[in-house]
Amino acid sequence: MRRALLVLLTVLLLPLATTATAQAAPAAAPAVTAVPADAGRGWPVSGARGVLDLAARGYVEEEYLLSGQADTFDQAGLWTDDGRWATRVATTGNPYTTRLVVVRPRDPARFTGTVVVEWLNVSFGVDIPVDFSQSYEHFIREGYAYVGVTTQKAGADKLKSLDPARYGAVNLSGDALSYDVFSQAAQAVRANPQLLGGRPPAVVLGTGHSQSALRLTTFANAVQPVRRAYDGFLIHGRAALAAPIGDGVVGPLSARIRTDLGVPVFVLQSETDVIASASVRQDTARVRTWEVAGTAHADRYGLDLYNAANARDRSINDGAPTTCDQPVNSMTFRYAENAAFRHLDRWARGGAAPPTATPISMLLNLVILRDGDRNALGGVRLPDFDVPVASYAPNNSGGNVPGACLLLGTTTPLTPERIRQRYPDHAAYVAAFTAAADRALRAGYLLQPDRDEAVARAQAAPVP
Repeated sequence: MRRALLVLLTVLLLPLATTATAQAAPAAAPAVTAVPADAGRGWPVSGARGVLDLAARGYVEEEYLLSGQADTFDQAGLWTDDGRWATRVATTGNPYTTRLVVVRPRDPARFTGTVVVEWLNVSFGVDIPVDFSQSYEHFIREGYAYVGVTTQKAGADKLKSLDPARYGAVNLSGDALSYDVFSQAAQAVRANPQLLGGRPPAVVLGTGHSQSALRLTTFANAVQPVRRAYDGFLIHGRAALAAPIGDGVVGPLSARIRTDLGVPVFVLQSETDVIASASVRQDTARVRTWEVAGTAHADRYGLDLYNAANARDRSINDGAPTTCDQPVNSMTFRYAENAAFRHLDRWARGGAAPPTATPISMLLNLVILRDGDRNALGGVRLPDFDVPVASYAPNNSGGNVPGACLLLGTTTPLTPERIRQRYPDHAAYVAAFTAAADRALRAGYLLQPDRDEAVARAQAAPVP
């Protein structure tokens, strides 16, 4: 299982593209063009329409085309595992057109100045907004704006095949363009306040999950020091390796985040990710790592949103929901991600660094140590995990989408006898859960609104 997971992570997380730190000035500012709301089928692929009621929350979803000329890059010198990498511009003037999905407050006065720009994940052949799906509730509570960027060729090609009338102009000739496209997306956000309802941003944060996390690792180490596009990064669900610099070229097999970056980096890992990333664990003045115990690379909460969008777009398996042999992991990873974004926002604005966290306990960085209920020891411990009613594992099996279930994890309910042993009555369960939630809140791993939601769920739960 361990070998299979490492192989799958290598295949799914490895981008097919380019990396770089350029030593030339950025290209001219890209052009931004609004996509008419009724163009083509009438909604953004992988967007929120019919999945989330943004209007009821005071938010709007809009879509734009981003067009410009991008550079590609080559590696300069030896890339060692400390991440202090140099690159040179390989080609310039490569035309591209891609799309941005913007989710922002309808009332510009609600916008607090923070923009989260996500490198949309294409591991399954279509754009998936993983970090938006986990933390959209936090973004809305905080008044953030969100921008999802189609950054890779697979995502661009899928847009054109699913809705050619809406996305006929989209064109990314290869993943070698992806790093400069992501840099120019931040440039466009800063230069076009109309994207954000008319107000300029104060902080622009880059985020990405899985394959996108590997690309962000390379972006942070090689592109950010020269382009200075972002004010901070959340790198979610990475392995030890990084993305390659050119199409068809294997990237570095071991890559820490460079410690002289100048902007903060938050590395946020699920339990699925730790075996593949334990060799590059970091906690430094500008890099913070949390490993969230009991969580999976993807989970039930996100999968429910992906399935709903897929049923509408029919982008994978003709719209059929993804299924696995066992119930998918339902641990509340989103709570930790919400807290991570709050800390990163403050950190990028010059505030205090996030709290450190004990890593998940492992033997020789190969085997996760577990308690009598088969739950991991150590790590960031959310109340649903510290006061469990199930065993939460990082991998699943089977399923109708090849490779997906190995990353989705499992939830195995504890037996009624074991639950009664742990919690003799409902009051005992609620008291233990509330104490765990308050510990996580004090530690900084849980935000107050999520603490309150979690405790209300415990109070309503039929436990035992």
